[in-house]
Amino acid sequence: MPSPTRCLTAGDALSFVRDRAVHRPTSRPRIGLELEWLTHHRHDRRRRVTPGDLAAVVDALDGHLPCGGRLSIEPGGQIELSSPPCASAAAAIDAARADAAVLTAALGRHDIGLEAAGVDRDRPPQRVVDAPRYRAMEAYFDALGAEGRTMMCNSAALQINIDVDGDAREAWRAANAAAAVLASTFNAASPNRADLWHRIDRTRTAPVDSDDPATGWAEYALRARVMFVRVSPTACVPVLDGTTFVEWIERGHELGWPTEDDLAEHLTTLFPPVRPRGWFEIRTVDALPDACWPRAVELAAALVLDGPQRRAFLDSGEVPTCN
Repeated sequence: MPSPTRCLTAGDALSFVRDRAVHRPTSRPRIGLELEWLTHHRHDRRRRVTPGDLAAVVDALDGHLPCGGRLSIEPGGQIELSSPPCASAAAAIDAARADAAVLTAALGRHDIGLEAAGVDRDRPPQRVVDAPRYRAMEAYFDALGAEGRTMMCNSAALQINIDVDGDAREAWRAANAAAAVLASTFNAASPNRADLWHRIDRTRTAPVDSDDPATGWAEYALRARVMFVRVSPTACVPVLDGTTFVEWIERGHELGWPTEDDLAEHLTTLFPPVRPRGWFEIRTVDALPDACWPRAVELAAALVLDGPQRRAFLDSGEVPTCN
């Protein structure tokens, strides 16, 4: 929450973000997955599933899935399964498959179905999670157009998280190039989820245009618009006047001056195609059916992890074939 006096400089903020952007490269990189699905009632597909509908399943399974996955409910009633970090793409795929099978069966017993699709084209977007953050996000996006609310409530994604492997700058270049390849290879016809992101506030959805993931990400974060200010644990105020984070640092705001906690939350409101969070989050792939998403994960690992396939990809654009 903001401070009544200035307590952060632009230099402080740049250092804060840089220090958290890229973990030390590791010889044993790990991969984690976030699988998201649209949800519907089996007997009425247009009826939106609410947190109350999902509570019994989420409460029973979250933290108790066989491979350690965690569950969350997204603004429009989508459900997300986050795998633990795994030692290989194959291990991450196996873990996510096993946990997803348990989740699907449990939801089925409550007559709730899952749909692996990037965009819900059949229902108007409706937010069902009443959290302060999501209320403020909705207000912010509504001021810019319809795409933001559609993205929040009517879209679902496959996110692939990969540790920094080998040279950090080379890994960063590979991750960004791979993000584009994955989107063009696996996403449905337009408008897909990536198309929605492209049409939303480009200060927070454009690619990070830098060969240096740490410095580039820090500069990107400070140039991005402030989405909201958290004024209490239960209230966030949307910021609709175009103020960027660096302007907030330099000029303040009627609600106060930003702190490191405000900066950390600001980072969670930025959505470039690849987001550096110590590891690299590849965020360009629509939710995919069971027959497809493992291939996307295998291809991402082949292109981003250090090795001959990554070097061939960066040198000549060669994309390996994954089974």
